[in-house]
Amino acid sequence: MKKYLLSSWLKISGIIAASGIGYENNQLYLVSDNSNALYHYFIENDSLASYSLDNLAINHQLKKKEKYDLESLLQYENTWYAFGSGSKKNRNKGFMINKFSKFSTEINLENLYTEMKSFAELTDKDLNIEAVCTYNDDFVFINRGNGPKNANYLFVVQGKNFIDEFNMYFFEFNLPKLNGVSTGFSDATIVNNTLFFVATVEDKNSTYEDGTVKGSLFGAIDLKKMKLLYTQPISNDYKFEGITVIKQDKKTIEFALCYDNDESNIKETTIYKLQVDLKNKIK
Repeated sequence: MKKYLLSSWLKISGIIAASGIGYENNQLYLVSDNSNALYHYFIENDSLASYSLDNLAINHQLKKKEKYDLESLLQYENTWYAFGSGSKKNRNKGFMINKFSKFSTEINLENLYTEMKSFAELTDKDLNIEAVCTYNDDFVFINRGNGPKNANYLFVVQGKNFIDEFNMYFFEFNLPKLNGVSTGFSDATIVNNTLFFVATVEDKNSTYEDGTVKGSLFGAIDLKKMKLLYTQPISNDYKFEGITVIKQDKKTIEFALCYDNDESNIKETTIYKLQVDLKNKIK
């Protein structure tokens, strides 16, 4: 069991249902699964900017049947990437956002997600991409196992782009139950050769409908061996949907976690800190 400390850190007004998070230079970048915006939060002066991803007016609360369901946010070189979950046809979009100009370009992920389902023999009800990371020169798409097959999969995608020049392979992970219910990946970040992740529990086996939140756990995977190293329950109440590194040394990492309360009437998001004592050097 790892030593950990979970604490409330920041409250950001104007964001509903934060689902993906990144950190750079004392600034946070976030996406919401209900919105069409990239949010840019300046920690030092407590100010928030937002940028449209689809060149339409920013809507912080899209209707469930219309939303892109942006579940993951990734910085790669000078670009931020936001990815839809793929759980419905209208959720097969992603966006590339220039880090400096904030200009956004749409990505069509339908072919990629269709190939994932075909290759891994998943039904439409099983695909739910909740995290995307980079490892070496590859992209790692992480599927949340909250469909009928409980498919907690890591898809490693190689190639020139996500549209028509790629190949892939995948690994399946059996995550433990929490409060008697199966957990599913909800976000991840990579440090060296270790993937650190959060996984959540809802009492409904669906990639579309929300269920009652039953908690979250934290864990790690050795990417060289594709082996689950450990898991650690961190909450019985909160649904953590985003994780990013904000500080680290040889034996301790501090993460920022974003929290989705699934309540559309709450117009702010709480950011938590998770400090983990790893005891051994990060490999």
